[in-house]
Amino acid sequence: MLTSRIRHVVAAALVAILVAAGSPAGAQEKSRMDIVLERGKLIVVTLTTVPPFAFNDDKGQLVGFDIDIARLVATALFKDPNKVEFVSVSAEGRWPAIESGRADMGVGGTTTYPDRAIRVGFTRPFIDSGISVLVSKKSGIKSLKDLDQDKYTIANLNNPQMADRAKRFFPRTKILTFDTPSAQFLAVRSGRANALQIDTPSAEYWAAQNKDEMEVLPGLLGASQNNGIFMKPGDFKWWQWLDTAVAEMRTGSWYPQYSEIYHKWFGKKPPPQKFYLQQ
Repeated sequence: MLTSRIRHVVAAALVAILVAAGSPAGAQEKSRMDIVLERGKLIVVTLTTVPPFAFNDDKGQLVGFDIDIARLVATALFKDPNKVEFVSVSAEGRWPAIESGRADMGVGGTTTYPDRAIRVGFTRPFIDSGISVLVSKKSGIKSLKDLDQDKYTIANLNNPQMADRAKRFFPRTKILTFDTPSAQFLAVRSGRANALQIDTPSAEYWAAQNKDEMEVLPGLLGASQNNGIFMKPGDFKWWQWLDTAVAEMRTGSWYPQYSEIYHKWFGKKPPPQKFYLQQ
């Protein structure tokens, strides 16, 4: 009788295992890589207010360095830079768009931070950046130290990293917080703020476009930073391909195409693809 009961227990366990294996929870989730290839186009989440990374030009077309990088990824996948659809979101909307599966990957002036990597996965950086301060020439501010006075106001983005930098570098300066870089820029241009902090390429872009009104202060706020492609975590196949693509852009076979895009938006050559190939 004991043997019969053991047989029933073993049979029940086998049935449970087979049911679990055949259920959706037990099935292996399809990689985003396969979904993208089957769909025939890439869906990318981005911002539209961060020149020269991603912004709408005078014709209303979405352009920028990050946009061209996404098109280069589409070219690698489909041999067609136009097989990409962009989903424009706010800064905070980036993460839900990836977590929900609405987009395959994200670009758009997005710095890699450890706290962000809790929510999304990042590739290695496809561009190195830093944080600079753009000031109105009317303010008379000539250095980062000059800005740390209670008579001045700095425009921040609504994120904890900028708030922390403002407290560390400008504890006496008044702060205005905005949701988009464009709103920061308008605050300085209108006189509501005397300065703003932003990624160095954006600060240099605005200064070049407004030479009579604005300039970038010498020096960076802290260490250099990395901008990476981000995606939903846990999909090794998709992450591995994207990370490999970025590696080839920065240091390998795609460097010529990457270099052309870099020069187009920043007016200079990118860092050399290998440290021993100084340009």
